[in-house]
Amino acid sequence: MKGRAAILTSTKDTASILAKNILLENFGFKETDWRFDGNPVFVKNDILLLTLDMPLIHAEGVDDRLDVSLIVAVSRHVSEKGIRALLTHPVGNWGPDANQGGRAFKVSKTSCAALTASLITLYEGVGSLYGWSVGLEVTHHGPFSTKPLIFVEFGGPESELNNADAAEVVAAAAIAAIERPKLLEPAVGFGGGHYAPLFTKLTLSGEYSFGHMIPKYAFPITRNMASQAFEMSVEKPEVAVVDWKGISATDRQALQSMLEGLEKRVVKKK
Repeated sequence: MKGRAAILTSTKDTASILAKNILLENFGFKETDWRFDGNPVFVKNDILLLTLDMPLIHAEGVDDRLDVSLIVAVSRHVSEKGIRALLTHPVGNWGPDANQGGRAFKVSKTSCAALTASLITLYEGVGSLYGWSVGLEVTHHGPFSTKPLIFVEFGGPESELNNADAAEVVAAAAIAAIERPKLLEPAVGFGGGHYAPLFTKLTLSGEYSFGHMIPKYAFPITRNMASQAFEMSVEKPEVAVVDWKGISATDRQALQSMLEGLEKRVVKKK
């Protein structure tokens, strides 16, 4: 199926379906005669709005069925600590664990510009949501995709997965990722925690557009994984931004040597 881009939603995800309904009600999508996995296909400005009957993290092979330049998966976010958040992130697995979809030691193609646009839109919209945070998440979970793929999510506690205001912000961010991509200096992020506060800050301050991000807990990493982080972003970043305090001294030393071998420019941030 061909289009400029595709937004994926899932019948297995109440937050995803809520965002889909808002896209239909407020963003001008129109139903077509096409079907995808037996579900109606909606279109606006050559953007496909698709519904799957499977969890989005396990949507293996969907990329092979789509002739698009970007896939945006609109999804729920669940936090064990119950923190309400609007988030956007690239996709893939840095290690051997692929229990949450995707493939071991493989990351999906992504777009720095799409992630930046979605993050900025989430940030602009979070003001209407009291007590919510906004940010990037590091690369994690599936599915594996050879087409550029990002996730845009909202939630935290189960009770917030029906929050229509949050769903509307996420819907707007999904559209912005496609229609208003924003590219600062493209970069790969290394170190820090899962919610990437430093990389979020650097993006929102207008310094870098991050594609893949490898957190502290994924170290030590191989040269192959570091190379994938650069090659699997459509913009092919040449800059490695290292959260200098968010990585151990041993890992810092090995990483610096690895990045020099890959001929990448290293920027140390604290």
